[in-house]
Amino acid sequence: MVRPTPRMETHGDVIGARILAFIIDSVLIGVVSFVLLLVFGALGAGLGGEEGAAGAVLLLAPLFIVLQYGYFIYLEGDRGQTFGKQLLDIVVVKEDGSDCDFGAAAVRNILRIVDQLGILVPYLVGLILIFLTDDHQRIGDLVADTVVVKTE
Repeated sequence: MVRPTPRMETHGDVIGARILAFIIDSVLIGVVSFVLLLVFGALGAGLGGEEGAAGAVLLLAPLFIVLQYGYFIYLEGDRGQTFGKQLLDIVVVKEDGSDCDFGAAAVRNILRIVDQLGILVPYLVGLILIFLTDDHQRIGDLVADTVVVKTE
């Protein structure tokens, strides 16, 4: 796939799109996780009854973590966009306009752990930073020198 062309200096216009793209991506990951849970649970139950199903589900926990982070890291590192970002015509790029690479994608997404902090509101830290920083960046963007902008 060809990477989309970023429209630099549009990072202030994508806040709502970023949130909606994250929701779309989260639903997609949730559906895939649920299907995997059903399949592996059924396979485990077929092999070992309730204990087999429980064991299969426990084995999936690390896979779910890899799926959650790997989805974002791979797609943003490879094409600058997740499926949600692609649907909403936004892209992750370096602050200088160059492509987001795998290293930057890994940094910005591993630091989601910090962005996700919030007692009553998930992603409270990330949301506060997006609204307070000049380039509307969350902690992962600040460390990875990335911004999210519209595509042409």
